[in-house]
Amino acid sequence: MRPRPSRVVRASIALFLITFAVYWSFGPKQTAYDYQLSQANNIVHGHLDMTEQYTRNLGVLERVLYDGQGFCLPVNDPRGPAAAEAIEDPRITPDCRTYMQHSLGPAFLLVPLVLAGGMDVNQTLVSILIAALTAPLVFAITRRFSDDFMTQIAMTVLAMFGTILWWVGSNGGVWFFAHTTAVFFLFGAIYATVVLRSPLAAGALVGAAFMCRPTTILAGFFPLVALADQWLPPAPAGLAPWRRLRAAPLLRLVTGVAPFLLVAMAVNVLRFGDPLESGYGYGEQVHQIRLRDVYEHGLLSIYYVARHVAVVWEQMPIFADHGSYVWPSWAGLAVWVTTPALFSGLFVHIGAHRRLTQATGVAIALACAVAITRAVTSGFGWREFGIPPGAALLPFWAAVAVAVLLAVRARDRLVLACWAAIVPIAFADWLFAATGWAQFGYRYSLDFLPFLLLLVIIAVGPRVRAHHLALIGLAVAVNLWGVLWINLFAPLELWGWTWVSF
Repeated sequence: MRPRPSRVVRASIALFLITFAVYWSFGPKQTAYDYQLSQANNIVHGHLDMTEQYTRNLGVLERVLYDGQGFCLPVNDPRGPAAAEAIEDPRITPDCRTYMQHSLGPAFLLVPLVLAGGMDVNQTLVSILIAALTAPLVFAITRRFSDDFMTQIAMTVLAMFGTILWWVGSNGGVWFFAHTTAVFFLFGAIYATVVLRSPLAAGALVGAAFMCRPTTILAGFFPLVALADQWLPPAPAGLAPWRRLRAAPLLRLVTGVAPFLLVAMAVNVLRFGDPLESGYGYGEQVHQIRLRDVYEHGLLSIYYVARHVAVVWEQMPIFADHGSYVWPSWAGLAVWVTTPALFSGLFVHIGAHRRLTQATGVAIALACAVAITRAVTSGFGWREFGIPPGAALLPFWAAVAVAVLLAVRARDRLVLACWAAIVPIAFADWLFAATGWAQFGYRYSLDFLPFLLLLVIIAVGPRVRAHHLALIGLAVAVNLWGVLWINLFAPLELWGWTWVSF
């Protein structure tokens, strides 16, 4: 029995308010890295580059520098001579302009607020508002799969408080604000696909996410596969596939995405004269001598995949014999550590095979135990166990492969649509030289996390069970740990302990 509309509205409002209150109360409430706010202020004043007059903290900006010819350094650099000393053979020109390195989508969202409130707008507050709006959206998606109110609430709690979205959304800094907005639009794309069944709306929301995080353009595979029954409907046996093809749904999907791609390309032309140059090629970091090892193969390379996989699957908390004894590593944390409930998403079809479920569960448990044991022994200086590096990854890869193959065999279009988005987005992120820098968890995972969570929602089914609630509770506890240690205890240097470090 479905809940009454009035109950749904009240629950949605309550979830928004509770999420906002918790994120704000446990967050830093401000950020020194409100680059998107400064970018919006520069846009309001008629230009896409960042000038000292309209930019806050120009000296700490993560800069893209371009003068029409290539990478450069400005005359009278606000960072002083140290900036030129960090670059090999710097080219200093009077026409060198400073741009923001990150996508402009979140800045465009802030333009109306800047028009109304100028630079007094609190970017962290806006980030929390957008994150809080995600809660009723997840609640609405879950209602598509379950009529049970407890299940709907449990899945929403998992998304909002059992993932790194809690820490990221409450931070509001440039990198994290981009992820927060992208996650909101990706959940919107999921809603448009599974509830509204609208290719046009799904395409537009994927396009909006792309304006915030470029790799999320690959999320377009989700509505493409999930709505395949619209553009390739069933037909009598023997009819050629091309005779079944319906162009209208595909055109609506493309029509939804296209305006955002065109805007992004136009912005790139206006800034760098190239529709495909986002600015990362002219980023200051890429040219700094001290970061040469980070970008040894350029911005993107297959050689960087191993760096990301090590964080995604194997990066553990830091264990020590002094306070706070177990603390988050700024280098990141494995996705299954911050959100162990994601394991449920692997069992959408594996769960139908009892022995396979048992074998998968045991293999994953052993792999987790190996990773944790290695971290504990390393932290306390004990003798390292003779386990080959990467061995603990094999059960994860095997479980993912089996989950995908079983979905193919079952012809489960929605599950396949999730994997069709997760795999290419993850791989695209893993090609990038950096792994997220200072972060709680693995922030790039937010680019595909909504689809992992949808797999969990599908796996849980009509009613949440005790083991699901246990995993959700553990996920909430881990993320509360990260938020408390990083946001509250570390700034206070409580008891003189270490609360977070590399």
